[in-house]
Amino acid sequence: MRTNIKLGLYLLLPTALLALLNHVISKLTGNAFFPAPPLTLLQMQALSDAFAKSIDDSMGGSVESRTIRDAKVLEVRTALIATADYVRAESYGDATKLASSGFELAKKPEPINTVGIPGNVTVTATDVANEVLVRWGKAEGAKMGRVERALSDPTLGTTTWVTVGQTTRQRMVVSGMPSYEACWFRVIGVGKTSEGLPSDVAMGRAA
Repeated sequence: MRTNIKLGLYLLLPTALLALLNHVISKLTGNAFFPAPPLTLLQMQALSDAFAKSIDDSMGGSVESRTIRDAKVLEVRTALIATADYVRAESYGDATKLASSGFELAKKPEPINTVGIPGNVTVTATDVANEVLVRWGKAEGAKMGRVERALSDPTLGTTTWVTVGQTTRQRMVVSGMPSYEACWFRVIGVGKTSEGLPSDVAMGRAA
């Protein structure tokens, strides 16, 4: 995934927006990566000066001064969006170039290395003899679920778990079951590079 920059301009107060504009101007000054921004540095500086004045004037609280300031807010946002688009186009996802522009880098989503435990495991008989349906809830970070079966109650001592299959779905039909005999099931989430702990155990009987 390529590196990108984030804006969030609509969350910034006028003073913070002005600070961002000035930071971008300073970072683009003499920056060989971005020789021809959509607004020249002189135009951006003139906009910054006018915006700063409108913010100062609005401190007096008049409706007219606030209206002028709000208009400058829209103008600055438009200028920064255009500049950010230019920076992205010139950088091709290069983190070093993007960082040098004055814009904040967007955080990359971190890969999930741990795998959660499937919940809500249920086992029900189907309409087919010697068959049960095992269902479970989603496990964080799991790409698939591995279903294991035991023929003895694991709460009564050591038991042997045997894998009966795995699937990318959250359900699996298990056939070849002994009729009306209790069997115990658990599910293990399997991730890209690791697997999680076993789920709680659920008991079921096939018809």
